[in-house]
Amino acid sequence: MSAAPKGALSGRLAGPALLLAAAVAVLWFYRVPPLSTALFGLYVALGIALPGTLWWRLLRGGPSWFGGDVAAGLVVGYIGEVFCYVLARLIGAPLLVLVFPLGTVALFAAAPGLRRHLRRDPHAERPPALWVWAMTALSGITLVWSVKFFRVYGLSYPANASPDTDSPFHLALVGEAKHHMPMTIPWIQGEPLLYHWFVYPEMAATSWVTGIEPNVLLLRLSMLPMLMAFPVLVALLARRVIGGWWPGVAASAMTLLVLAPNPYQWQLNAFYRDLAFSGFDDGAYLRQTAWTGPTQTFGALLFVPVLLVLADLLQGAGGRRQWLLFAVLLAGVTGGKATYLPLLAAGLALLVLVKRFRHRAALVALGVTVAAIVAAQVLLFGSSSQGTRLAPLTDVVTGGIGVTTGFSTDRVPWKLLVLAGLTVLCWAAMWAGIGRLRRPSPALIVMLGIGIAGAAATMLLGQDGDSQRYFLESARPYLCIAAVAGLSRWRVLTVSAVAGVIIIQVVQSLGRDSIPRNGSVWDLVLPYAALALVLGLAYGVTTCPPLRDGHVGHFVILGLVLGFGVNTSVQHFVLIAAESRQSGLRDVVRSPRYISQGTLEAGRWLRDHSSPADLVATNAHCLPFDGRCSNLHFSMTAYSERRMLVEGWGFSTTAHERADELGMWSGAVPYWKPEVLAANDAVFADPSPENVDVLRNRYRVRWLFVDETQSSVSPRLATFAKFRFRSGVCVVYELPRS
Repeated sequence: MSAAPKGALSGRLAGPALLLAAAVAVLWFYRVPPLSTALFGLYVALGIALPGTLWWRLLRGGPSWFGGDVAAGLVVGYIGEVFCYVLARLIGAPLLVLVFPLGTVALFAAAPGLRRHLRRDPHAERPPALWVWAMTALSGITLVWSVKFFRVYGLSYPANASPDTDSPFHLALVGEAKHHMPMTIPWIQGEPLLYHWFVYPEMAATSWVTGIEPNVLLLRLSMLPMLMAFPVLVALLARRVIGGWWPGVAASAMTLLVLAPNPYQWQLNAFYRDLAFSGFDDGAYLRQTAWTGPTQTFGALLFVPVLLVLADLLQGAGGRRQWLLFAVLLAGVTGGKATYLPLLAAGLALLVLVKRFRHRAALVALGVTVAAIVAAQVLLFGSSSQGTRLAPLTDVVTGGIGVTTGFSTDRVPWKLLVLAGLTVLCWAAMWAGIGRLRRPSPALIVMLGIGIAGAAATMLLGQDGDSQRYFLESARPYLCIAAVAGLSRWRVLTVSAVAGVIIIQVVQSLGRDSIPRNGSVWDLVLPYAALALVLGLAYGVTTCPPLRDGHVGHFVILGLVLGFGVNTSVQHFVLIAAESRQSGLRDVVRSPRYISQGTLEAGRWLRDHSSPADLVATNAHCLPFDGRCSNLHFSMTAYSERRMLVEGWGFSTTAHERADELGMWSGAVPYWKPEVLAANDAVFADPSPENVDVLRNRYRVRWLFVDETQSSVSPRLATFAKFRFRSGVCVVYELPRS
């Protein structure tokens, strides 16, 4: 194949260039200076994607389409960056993370046998220009959707005062990764970090190299390349296992846009609307957790190349280098989001069973995956469950429809079964194409196993932070690829999908507009029954003799249900536009406010005037939640990047274990070291030489970080501690040396 003409090449680059310009403009509007965006972009391109692409090409077997190499290389680069940073941080020289890109480029430039990986392959098959534009549009959708997050998650007070509980948690762990390795939980002393934590060293490394503040990375920058590269990798994986460029676009579009059909005119309550959750759990990729749950976003990106390489290995096309690449990628997933490991094991186990234990590559891959699961449990989670337990139908109990209507409040078994049945019905609609699969390839069998395991785990497990939902979200792209593999007759599907959008909107308009609180089961079931009636009529019409054309009726039905699901995405974006018109496009101030005025400024002053080894005490422990005090207060740790004696104590292994013992929500668990909490609070409420001495000499506290809105602070505190800084209602004191 000859090299592409210059005009064709510029046509392919125009779309990505336009998307890059749009991203810079959007970020500038949301308070990120173009210089910061440029520094971030240069580091991602040269410090992560470039070395990662070189290693990807070497281990995969040579250059292929440049865009695909870069997308997969970004994943390898992230893994290399994290491993290198962990070592650099361990020896106290975090900027040695740059050894990874500099050493990689030097090696590939110096070794004659490796230099070919520095050049693109002029004979590699390239996608059509229209395909590039389509994928650019799908990646651009993730940018447009991110506006929903940006507008309500400001970077400074008061727009930053009302985050969810997760974002300060993640920010605190980024700060911990910047200054300490191995990491521990920084908002209380003596608590190990048992978690999949690789995304935090990634952001910490980026902060060290670029000088960009961690909150800007967490709330604006770091997730964007992950979100944008993900649809591209899904499309490339679909092309690999299905064949052809356009099924990849369809699989990527389905992953992003085909959600659980929603035939109700009334809306979910504010909590679910804000999170962009559908009424019934559909594992949607584009919901608020894409930004508030960076471990999931990171893990989702890391996992796709695992299956790209695995598809080669299962076809017998891989050698030692490919197996090494598989192991490296799996190691990254293990620390990035271990949720994927049992799903992969289930998929491989299904393949092994289907092949009657005769598929050698599947057996080897399964063994490697099981080893990774064991390593994750021992090294990352300390054999703890993190609050995950067998609790069937928890997902429908806490789901949007059940909570909004009150239908799941009393947990009556038959009601939960109704909700579960409707959920499964929605799944069947989204992934109906799977029913037309014939003789799936080994890779597709693995994906089906991943999907079955993800759906089963979501329905059978529970966690008091609803983390069981991540199993279905993790499986979603692979169910979508399998569904697309069963589809054809794209013109019929497209026309029918448009009709499906119109039909479900008609059904919505004919239904009630008020929430059926404590309503009958028919209020939930009848709208879906109306959709089923439409499908039956459509099938009957398209299979009558004058219109009969093979299986065209099947594809009309498939197109209609796809349209039903696309309509849910359309309405999510319409809601973003409506919310923006009502309350503004940026710096939206919400209530209640969880972060006090001055927390950011006082925290940064403390960071800049103290050592990472210094320990801080604070009087801020209570985060108001649902009318009660929760233990999920992390903002003092997050903005100071310093370890606290005790701030909050939620989101820890001990908190989950205590919650299981007491039969309560982990966010309400009392602190299990009351003597430490009493000694901490005594200095603020009743300062004395004795109290100060206990805090300073027994617990080695050096600084006090006060939030005057949290609890009564004695005016005598300044007598025993030196005032150093004030911003808003936050004050920093330094304890005198003994």
